[in-house]
Amino acid sequence: MKKSLFIMVSLLMAIGCTEDFDTVNVNPNFPASAQPELLLPGIQEEMAYNWGGQGWEEGFTVVQYGARLQFTSGDTYNWSPSDNPYNDAYASLRDVENIIRDTKENPDAQNYYGVALVMKSWIFSYVTDAYGDVPYSEATKGIEDGNVTPVFDAQNTIYQGMLSDLETANSVLEGTDNISGDIFYGGDIQKWRKFANSLKLRLLMRISDVDNSTAVTGMQQIANNANDFPIFESNDDMALVQWNTNNPQPKYDTRSGSFDEVRLSQTLETRLKDLNDNRLYVFAQPTSNSEKGIFSEDFDDYVGMPNGLDDEAALGYSPSGNPEESGSNFISRLGILLGCRACNPEQASATASQTIIMSYSELQFLLAEAREKGWITVGDAATYYENGIRASFEFYTERAAAGGWSQIANAMQATDLDAYIAQEKVAYTGDKLAKIALQKWISLFYTGFEGWSDWRRTGMPEVIPGPDAVNDKMVPVRFQYPNSIKSTNSDNYKAAVQRMGPDNINTKLWWDVD
Repeated sequence: MKKSLFIMVSLLMAIGCTEDFDTVNVNPNFPASAQPELLLPGIQEEMAYNWGGQGWEEGFTVVQYGARLQFTSGDTYNWSPSDNPYNDAYASLRDVENIIRDTKENPDAQNYYGVALVMKSWIFSYVTDAYGDVPYSEATKGIEDGNVTPVFDAQNTIYQGMLSDLETANSVLEGTDNISGDIFYGGDIQKWRKFANSLKLRLLMRISDVDNSTAVTGMQQIANNANDFPIFESNDDMALVQWNTNNPQPKYDTRSGSFDEVRLSQTLETRLKDLNDNRLYVFAQPTSNSEKGIFSEDFDDYVGMPNGLDDEAALGYSPSGNPEESGSNFISRLGILLGCRACNPEQASATASQTIIMSYSELQFLLAEAREKGWITVGDAATYYENGIRASFEFYTERAAAGGWSQIANAMQATDLDAYIAQEKVAYTGDKLAKIALQKWISLFYTGFEGWSDWRRTGMPEVIPGPDAVNDKMVPVRFQYPNSIKSTNSDNYKAAVQRMGPDNINTKLWWDVD
């Protein structure tokens, strides 16, 4: 009897343990499922903030849209190992992987799957173009199999993966069934397809000097098949984040002291004035000394400063050479479009500035370059080039109006674009590739560090290191890996460095052969 009772109790315990097994053995860090509409907006907001932050830092100073008035180490190339964008990117990629895992085989969630592939490609392009070889094939695998020391893939392998994912995204994104939680496009699937193919053109152009066959074949596939591979058709298709009063544009809530550390670069000032380019009204403000507020018709009231000054020289810089006319009052702030509330409580806007991931203007310059080089046969290079210029002016005219800055908007609206394009320094004659590069550089203002990436590929327009620049006066071409991975993933880090070259800011990326 006792034996029978023991067996019965044992069976009941076994059944109870089996019933609880799935609950007890759930890994809280690896949820069985995740709702993509809840994960997606967090990924987008996190990475857009990061992208905008890099646009304000290295994105502004390396290719000289802005110059540092204080804390000038970034502007003088005294760079340290950087965990930004590395940490934020991989944190977001873990959530991207959750979406992919839960939607790839779900026929009712293919649009979420396609969007996740586009986000994955954009984020990885951001990370690999910052550092070079990075974890890719085994990245985020720790979610499933506990691999917390992923291999660093060669950059050419990463590019192959991104291009393949964008191809897949284009094929699975279909129909008019919108998705929820999307702060890029409000769930518009056709615009996501356009972004997938436009981003693919960006990446194909990036590798065109090292894998021209792949680049040209891919460009032709897209250019020759507009119905199957749609791309941006206007500014309405741009990939961007429209901020709101609850989540304002990244610089809105910054301290005035932090905002004022970055000023108009003399390089941008000179180039815009040389072209009589009214985008100067948007990109900068008149000097405080001019007492003109946020706008002046007189270009002389907009004054930049040289890049690459050390802290003492920057704070003491005088545009006129007169020591009594030195300091921040005599150097232009960056435009009110990016202005902080603490800097100008009356006129700063939380919503007028949009964080641009990729613009229609950039796409048109990509097509202009591809057509000029004979890599595509569709369209006319001069038309693409002019479309890019017009689109940039139209975008900033609209943004000025959205901010309620009527004087800036009116000045932009009054620009005679036909006359602007016809002038010798802009007209599509002479060194056409140099003109494409210059206009593209202007249009990439505050677009992450895309201007830097394009300069690394083309060497245009010229970047001249400042007088106090260190690093043997060499312009940096990559970020150094974060210190943390040197200890937590040492073997794979060392393998990447052995393959790529020294972990310093002068080791060129795979595609950078200029």
